[in-house]
Amino acid sequence: MNGSNHANRRTVLRTTAATLVGGSLVTGTAGATREAPPGEPQGRRNEIEIVAKHDHHAGEHRFELDTREVASGWTTFEFHNQTDHTHFAYLPKLPQQALDDAETERMDPLEFYVETVTRPFQYFWDSKVPGKKPDPDDDTDIYESLFPPWFGDVVFYGGPGLTSGHGRSTTTIDLDPGEYIVECYVKDDTNDFHSYLGMIDLLSVTGEEADAPAPNSTLDLSLSTDGIDAPAEVRPGRHIVGIEFENQRQYKNLVGHDLHLIRLDEGTDVEDVNGWMNWAAPDQFISDGDEPAMFLGGVSDIWTADLPRTGYLHIILRPGDYAWVAEVPDPASKGLLAAFSVPSRRSLGGRWFRP
Repeated sequence: MNGSNHANRRTVLRTTAATLVGGSLVTGTAGATREAPPGEPQGRRNEIEIVAKHDHHAGEHRFELDTREVASGWTTFEFHNQTDHTHFAYLPKLPQQALDDAETERMDPLEFYVETVTRPFQYFWDSKVPGKKPDPDDDTDIYESLFPPWFGDVVFYGGPGLTSGHGRSTTTIDLDPGEYIVECYVKDDTNDFHSYLGMIDLLSVTGEEADAPAPNSTLDLSLSTDGIDAPAEVRPGRHIVGIEFENQRQYKNLVGHDLHLIRLDEGTDVEDVNGWMNWAAPDQFISDGDEPAMFLGGVSDIWTADLPRTGYLHIILRPGDYAWVAEVPDPASKGLLAAFSVPSRRSLGGRWFRP
């Protein structure tokens, strides 16, 4: 990468950060609420729309949020991927020390996170990838260590799961008050993380409580260090999938388990999927148009102090073969890759259930 490309990336990140004024957020439709769609329990939704976009010529990935401030509680993310690439959005909540240090440095929280986490991590990663040369400017000097001392206090609340290019997914999670990073760290074909290329934003969750109810699940499964507990056959139609995170652990790729839905189309190689889920392998977790499966959404890493917690995926399942898979090294060996089928209406004897 030449110097002008890195300068452009920093411009993108700082332009995004410039929408934040004095630590308070300039919002669009703050606290947006909308009616639940047909087929789901009726009531008001605390809702955010995230649109994933890509500027091919500039090499920039970015999120566009229709609001950067919402009330706390059950929040539904409508994730629209308008690119050719696979993306997801996970939500680490910043600890108070990060916010205090950002104020001391006279930086807004997003710019501060980029300077102390996103860029240093890319610098660290570039030093590990064969043939890749780190940019010295990414080794920032705000702290004496490469990564900030508060990074271990970041808490993960979930978010929209992996969603293939030009796809849509809907995820509902429970958010506590605080400041959240909204980030995608899928890599491009040069091993740059999408967050480093601009796909990172900030969401403020206020102390005001939303009146949105928890979704009523039509399909329940659980996720733990013992694997995925899910049925081998699921009826076709509209579903709200309740995914309970029973416990967590840190895997060799430094993250906890999450859950994503894939469709096993003809030609999908499950072994390729199993390998691709490890971002810490330089040749995996890369979105270059040759991803091993069609990703339909899910719930990103939930790792709070009050587990178990449940996140929800809203999905219409059509007849075919599918699988649940976690973004960890070799998920199949950990019970974190589970195939299931959705039978046709005819095989169900004409019964087609819709909640």
